[in-house]
Amino acid sequence: MYCTNCGEHISEHAEICIHCGVRVKNASGEDKPNWGVNIITLCCVPLVGLIMFFIWKDEKPVAAKSALTFFFINIGIIVLFYIAMFIIGLASN
Repeated sequence: MYCTNCGEHISEHAEICIHCGVRVKNASGEDKPNWGVNIITLCCVPLVGLIMFFIWKDEKPVAAKSALTFFFINIGIIVLFYIAMFIIGLASN
């Protein structure tokens, strides 16, 4: 196995590169999207996704990207809603 940061050969069981000190494996297990956070971000509080992105970006990059994606989806839905309401308001006059 090779370090993704410095490219040096390291043990396949290593969690931290002995050459550059960068974590090569997540110590807490698999890095996968957290669907609880994603649903809360999408349905209720978009700010949760943004906060979780900054908390997870170094330790859980997959979960962080997923939370940020759902944040942007929610913001897009909100923007489209306001555009639709503006158009309906103009059409009702």
